[in-house]
Amino acid sequence: MFEIDHLMIEVDDPLKTGTQVSEQLGLPFAWPLTEKDEYTSIGINFGDINIEFINFRIRFGVKGTNYRGFSGVAFKAVNSLEDSLERLTSSGLNYRIGEECEAHTTVTVEDDQVFPTVFLVKYHFDTSGWAQRLKQEFASCAGGKFHIGKFKSLSLNSRIPANLISGFSIGCGDKHQVIFESVNGEGTVISDLIESLEIVILPVKESL
Repeated sequence: MFEIDHLMIEVDDPLKTGTQVSEQLGLPFAWPLTEKDEYTSIGINFGDINIEFINFRIRFGVKGTNYRGFSGVAFKAVNSLEDSLERLTSSGLNYRIGEECEAHTTVTVEDDQVFPTVFLVKYHFDTSGWAQRLKQEFASCAGGKFHIGKFKSLSLNSRIPANLISGFSIGCGDKHQVIFESVNGEGTVISDLIESLEIVILPVKESL
């Protein structure tokens, strides 16, 4: 099963929104503001996963330049890109290359059926040093102001093909939710910070 790497949120101003989320949750940046011809992006470190705030100029996935809010789920392609594509083919899943650059390649999966867009990301560099830095920086902030712990699950309010669910760690629900454990045992729900994505932090004994 592919593991979630990051969630993608489309916003007008990635720097402004990313900074607000970082400050309100007390979480560090996963990467600084990055500007390319195709998009501008910034990432927030949520521990086991990152959340990216992005503004597209050339959009991959579902077409349309005016979308705002939670719009994508990126999964890590741990093995070679060829092996990952073979796995998608054997599962009967349709895919296409979304973006190819020196740092990474993205592959959208069933993007005509599922939204938020599900895609693979294959990094073309050794990410172990970056991952270790993110782990240390997240540990140093102790989960931020709401004591966010381990990532538990992601639930989408979307029709998802069964063969996609079997290979990707996605659940179905009545709203888009990302769920974490609580470091200190105190739960909370944050529903008004990120457009169309609810953040749920559950006490360990109640975690899903």
